[in-house]
Amino acid sequence: MKTEIPYKEVKKIADEIIVLLNPHCIKLDIAGSVRRKKNVCGDIEIVCEPKLFVLKDMFGGDERVVRDYDFINVVRNLGELLKGNFEDGKYCQIKLPEGINLDLFIPDEKDYFRQLAIRTGSADYSWKVIATGWKKQGWCGSDKGLRKMSDCVETKTPDGKSKWKCVNKKAELPPHWDSEEAFFSWLRLPYLSPEKRNL
Repeated sequence: MKTEIPYKEVKKIADEIIVLLNPHCIKLDIAGSVRRKKNVCGDIEIVCEPKLFVLKDMFGGDERVVRDYDFINVVRNLGELLKGNFEDGKYCQIKLPEGINLDLFIPDEKDYFRQLAIRTGSADYSWKVIATGWKKQGWCGSDKGLRKMSDCVETKTPDGKSKWKCVNKKAELPPHWDSEEAFFSWLRLPYLSPEKRNL
């Protein structure tokens, strides 16, 4: 059974995590029900863009870009990893000592504000409002991220939902949004404060 904790208690836990992660991130935001200030919250959702650094090969080989080691160590020490990968993946779930789960989303820099919007709204709001907004403009959520439907192939899952696979190696990329407001504007939707993003 999912643990539900009063907003003030969950917000305090989330703020403490933000303080730990902040020195090691370029961007960092609380999302989900905590950002929407729900009376009780079943989990904590955070969207972040960790700092990166370049590893140079002393023998002249290829350089590698990796996540800040301190970011990795902070996340590793937050609690028990339940799923995902925080070292180079885009998502992980951690069971915190307080008994609540943390969902940590680590999108690409260009997709940050789309992910923040998706991860803030209720599931129905994200699906029926945000996703419908990009579908009306001919875009879909594919295995490669947001892509034009014309660059993808659609299949149906057993429950009747659409699943998109990008098949064009030169597919058009979505814009780079520099704020959540810019993302809503691109969707041709009015910007709503997080507390109003419920269906």
